[in-house]
Amino acid sequence: MIQAIAREFGHKGAVLHSVKSFRNVKGHCMKGGLLFQDALTTLVSGSLGGHDLLLITDNYTQSLLDVDRVMSAAGAYHTPVLLATQHSIFHTNHPAHHTQGSFLTAILLFQHDPPSFLLHLADNKHWNPSYLILFCLDPHLNTTTVLSQTVVQRSRFILLLQPAVQAGHTRLFVYTSRPVNHEKLGRSVIKTPMGVWSPDKFHSRQALFPPRFNDFGGQVLKVPMVCHDQPFLYLNKEGSCTGANSDAAQIIANKLNFQMVYIETNDSVWGAKKNGTWDGMFGELMYKGKDLVINAQDITADAISDFDWTYPYWETSFGIILEVPQPLPQWRNILYPFSPLTWGLVFGTTVVISSALAFLVHRLHHVSDPIGIAFQVAAVLLGQAMDDRKVRTWWVRMWLLSWLLVVDILAVVYTGNLMAVLIIPAYPSRIQTLQDLAKSHYIPGMVNYGSFVPEALKSSSNPTLATLGKNMFLDDHKALTDPYGFLLKKVHGGTHALIVAYDYLIFTQHKKKITRSTYVMDDQLFKGYFSWFLRRNTPYTTILSDHLTRLVETGIMTMLYETHKGSFIGEESQVRGDGVLNLGHLQGAFIVLALGLFAASLTLMLERLSYVQDTHGLHDDIRVCGSQNNVWEEVSANTLGDYVMKLNIGHNNCH
Repeated sequence: MIQAIAREFGHKGAVLHSVKSFRNVKGHCMKGGLLFQDALTTLVSGSLGGHDLLLITDNYTQSLLDVDRVMSAAGAYHTPVLLATQHSIFHTNHPAHHTQGSFLTAILLFQHDPPSFLLHLADNKHWNPSYLILFCLDPHLNTTTVLSQTVVQRSRFILLLQPAVQAGHTRLFVYTSRPVNHEKLGRSVIKTPMGVWSPDKFHSRQALFPPRFNDFGGQVLKVPMVCHDQPFLYLNKEGSCTGANSDAAQIIANKLNFQMVYIETNDSVWGAKKNGTWDGMFGELMYKGKDLVINAQDITADAISDFDWTYPYWETSFGIILEVPQPLPQWRNILYPFSPLTWGLVFGTTVVISSALAFLVHRLHHVSDPIGIAFQVAAVLLGQAMDDRKVRTWWVRMWLLSWLLVVDILAVVYTGNLMAVLIIPAYPSRIQTLQDLAKSHYIPGMVNYGSFVPEALKSSSNPTLATLGKNMFLDDHKALTDPYGFLLKKVHGGTHALIVAYDYLIFTQHKKKITRSTYVMDDQLFKGYFSWFLRRNTPYTTILSDHLTRLVETGIMTMLYETHKGSFIGEESQVRGDGVLNLGHLQGAFIVLALGLFAASLTLMLERLSYVQDTHGLHDDIRVCGSQNNVWEEVSANTLGDYVMKLNIGHNNCH
């Protein structure tokens, strides 16, 4: 080793200097190794006692590590320890939760700069332990470059232990990393000293791992966005981007001391993975170095696989908007108060009641005109009076009383419903289920902004959803000022059904003043949640998620949503008609009048014909009686009552 160093420097002085330096480094490393062994044992049995640990060593530290001593200390505190080398960790299939999150604390032990190891580690997107300890044995190694590695900065908490020689004494110093903070000269504080190692000072996990992102030091986060996402993001009257999510992000920014720069995406696309490549806002995160997406993004399998995401802050779904069917013909208002079944029951009951009563009265009391009684009973339904002198039996009167009560109730119900129908037009039944929509002539349509919905519908195993996906129409007319104008024309034409995120759907209805002419189906698609997204393995994802969750739990997020929702939704966004009854509304009433007049005229004609026939019959009876008994002569009568009276006289005389 010494000779190799001598050949490299090429002269005796360099050889002597190199030998001396090598011996110093070796001595310091040996002292550092002793400090390392003591500190590691103290960590395992003290501040990290009881926590799962993953120890990764290089070749030098592997030979130096007293495994028995470490395991003995770990066993005393029931501390699970996994041992691995920089080489073996890539050939061992560790469960994903072993190498990411807060399940365990990873401790990387090294003597030499591990750039190749870290480079290979960076290729593993699942490597992201929340707690990472870097244990360097070489006091002269530039560990700032190690801390600067992206794969190292993935971890939420970082601790660096490195020996240093001061006044001939080797001591173990402790560091963390706060890359978002800056020195006075503007340089990032990658390596932040925390003092000299002491078991008493660093007695707990909280003491070992202070927060790294409580203060971003004014760092600027680049936020790609599409500012047409009401009420979460939208352009106000001044032309600046605002909304519930913008306000929430600003509250968090003020708390954590960072700034945001909004960058409108060129393609105005939310973002979807096509042929393995992301576009839209997700593409900005993945390929162009942007930091945070605060638009209302759905949590999908592809998104959470390739990006970090916060805890959900809003429940959502996709609503479907349809044109309200045209009102049924107003002349049919006379029939609308009752359903066809009700009408059938009313007429059937009337026939049964009137016929049964007339039959019983005729058979039991020998009434000579049962048909007339049946018609009179039925006529009560139309408001006609009945001569009750013809029915004096108590049980018949009780029957009629019950029938009159039923008729009164039917009349009140019919009249009340008729008034409602005259004021509010009747409409055909609406489509409210996905099954009915799939069977209808309506074509489901969406603006092609990169949503997962079209593909999810097509690939669905549900026949109804698959049918909707097969019939899906995607509109590529992405006009920023009116993104849904084209499809809304199709909706008003009665040919398409518009699928939109529910919150934006409500905004669209009010903005276009179509809350009366369109309606939202009861059934909704793909109920899920909105979340903010960051680059994969961003160390401060959990920090932003915690603060956003606090806004949700305290109701601030809901307050912001309602505030911005109220800014574009008025009390009444559409006026329907002039608010008064017109001739069209009263068609049913005139039809009722015409039918009543027709029925009355028909009844009058029938009574007149019956009267004439009865008159001729009486004349014949009088002639026969007079000719047989020579008691009286033919008389003329002017009323049916006179004929009846004279017929009785003649009948008596004939006998």
